[in-house]
Amino acid sequence: KTLWVAPRFHELSHAGRHQYNPVGVLDQLLPLMERGRIRVLGEVPAGAYQQLVARHPRLRSSVDAVDVAAASPEASLALARAWAQRAAAPGGPPLASDDVLAEALTLARQYLPGLALPGALFRLLHLARAEAEAGGPAPAPIGHGHLLATLRGLTGLPAVVLDDREPLDLVALDAHFRSRVLGQDEAVEALVDRVAMVKAGLTDPTRPSGVFLFVGPTGTGKTEIAKALAEYLFGSSERLVRLDMSELQTAEALDRVLGGPAGTADQTALVDEVRQHPFSVLLLDEFEKAAPAVWDLFLQVFDDGRLTDRAGQTVDFRHTIVILTSNLGAAVQTAPGIGFGAAAEGFSAGRVEQSLAEVFRPEFLNRLDRVVTFRPLSRTTMRALLKNELRAALDRRGLRQRPWAVEWDESAVEFLLEEGFTPDLGARPLKRAVERHLLAPLARAMVAHAVPEGDQFLFIRAGRTGLDVEFVDPDEDGVPDVVEDEAERTLPAVALDPRGTPEDLGLLRAAYDRLAGVVAAPGWTDAKEEALARMGEPAVWEDPGRFALLGAAEYRDRIEAGLETADSLLGRLMGATPAGGPPRLVGRLALRLFLLDEALLALDADEPRDAFLRVEAGEEGPEAARAVVAMYRAWGRRRQMRVDVLDERESPYAFTAAVSGFGAYRLLRDETGFHALDQPGDRRASRTTARVRVAPQPAVPGATPSAVRQQADAAFAELPGRLEVARRYRGGANPLVRDAVRGWRTGRLDRVLDGDFDLVARVVG
Repeated sequence: KTLWVAPRFHELSHAGRHQYNPVGVLDQLLPLMERGRIRVLGEVPAGAYQQLVARHPRLRSSVDAVDVAAASPEASLALARAWAQRAAAPGGPPLASDDVLAEALTLARQYLPGLALPGALFRLLHLARAEAEAGGPAPAPIGHGHLLATLRGLTGLPAVVLDDREPLDLVALDAHFRSRVLGQDEAVEALVDRVAMVKAGLTDPTRPSGVFLFVGPTGTGKTEIAKALAEYLFGSSERLVRLDMSELQTAEALDRVLGGPAGTADQTALVDEVRQHPFSVLLLDEFEKAAPAVWDLFLQVFDDGRLTDRAGQTVDFRHTIVILTSNLGAAVQTAPGIGFGAAAEGFSAGRVEQSLAEVFRPEFLNRLDRVVTFRPLSRTTMRALLKNELRAALDRRGLRQRPWAVEWDESAVEFLLEEGFTPDLGARPLKRAVERHLLAPLARAMVAHAVPEGDQFLFIRAGRTGLDVEFVDPDEDGVPDVVEDEAERTLPAVALDPRGTPEDLGLLRAAYDRLAGVVAAPGWTDAKEEALARMGEPAVWEDPGRFALLGAAEYRDRIEAGLETADSLLGRLMGATPAGGPPRLVGRLALRLFLLDEALLALDADEPRDAFLRVEAGEEGPEAARAVVAMYRAWGRRRQMRVDVLDERESPYAFTAAVSGFGAYRLLRDETGFHALDQPGDRRASRTTARVRVAPQPAVPGATPSAVRQQADAAFAELPGRLEVARRYRGGANPLVRDAVRGWRTGRLDRVLDGDFDLVARVVG
């Protein structure tokens, strides 16, 4: 009666295919052995033998236990050399060279530590031999590539991690994580470092490959970056083993971790999932919600990299990277009107650390490799996430199969940010905002066949109550609206009179290249990086100038996003036809580039970005004031400016609004003054006037509409009290507009009142 107690020599996949239970089997055999009915010569893991002795002390006298130690690396390598020689063809070279055998030993010890030597080495060599012989007659020599291919199949790890000869591109790895999770530099750095340690073989072989606690507000990317890690390391997001710890609040819930009692099978238990996929990312979601007994259970996982299930089997966790998530101490204050600084102001990393120390014992926290704090998403980060979400929406089947070219206006992005930006909930509300305000209305129109057929350009922008979608047929010629036949072809001229000629497209290309060069220049990127770096300093949130800093960074992001949209539309137009592009679309692009140019000029001159606008009727009546207000509304709609009406009253008529958008203040500042409207009558012309004032908006936003109105009143109070005549409008058979501020005149009263006064001024001024 001899019982061999040895390390595990069986294959990695053995336990995944069979519910092997040596303790249960020997429990049944022991009475027969004691009565001499059977003699047993067997092999069990050392841990199982210790359990047997603890349960049946008489086992010590019933069997002769022989401890079989693992072979040394030198002895294992000598056995492998002998095997390679015996397995070779008669008179031929060994099946594997000494270099390949040495490499196989290194790889087996690093990536198959669940098997003892020499079993781990021979397991790898046998599978590599099958890999080598798959494409030709046997016996075939085993090469370096066969070892890597075998390990890729066993572990899922990419060749770049397995092969010491191949360098790891840390920049590309960093970009892989940043493409999935934005604004979480600490988390990206932690995972890049861990992947490098796995490749270098510097992780502790007695523990999991990594144990991290990700703590921060919901929706900030904790789960998403865990998926990205599983996809990079193991080739699939299915290698993410996820356990919702909020379901483990009672002692009975331990079966979800350890499986059922001996003799039962529960393939949904954590131990079974890890047994089937020992190379995986283990995500323990909302860890703090589990019962303290569950916390203690995982201490041995974090410390020893193993866990014993209900059947007495040891499950190896040393190949996993364990990620715990928690929301402890990560609440975000969301006072209304704070704006894009809300997330950072209402969050404290120190409060997170204090909350962890209050909940978890020191011995638990001491077993973590690193605590990574996920920051609330800033408005800048949310803008980038929204762009990703919109691109993903366009890739859905219903839009992908239609011949539509979709262009997002910056006003649409701003609208969705307003609807979906909540620092306490992270990125999830963005998805709901896109579905509610864009995809659902568009789906209703599509299923009702209320959309045009064929090729279409879709321009999506913000309307008064939601998003507006404009369909433009690229084959529609349109009718040029010539303002000045002899005008030089500039961006404003093309915006007013789009002809769609190759010359127009060449002008747009040159304008875009010039603007893109400004954004790509070192001065631009340095200023943006400096602003972002300062935003990471704790002292900046006590500085009243933080809103100007945040506003400047946000404005630069918006300009970059506007240039991306312009580049997309320009690419479509340049490839339209050799004869040019649709005039209507050419004019739209020219206007966008014109506005971006104005925004860059204002930024370079450190001018205010947004404006307050006030129009008041003169004593003669409200006609001029109403016409001027209609002109500004039309101007704002075409330029996708945001015009928030702060006050509009009838008697006497007055209108006050806050205007924001590219170059808003720069384009409106010269509007200040008297605007006189002459209308011909039967006997004599009637004249009414309007007083127009434009003031810059302050960098610090008002918390409520009434506070913004008070800001507007204060800004107008600082303007000079005396007004000069700014512009005269004459209707009738011989219309005329004279601008005294800029010194221009035109007969196109209709174009001026339609809101194109800024373009006309630059064409005829």
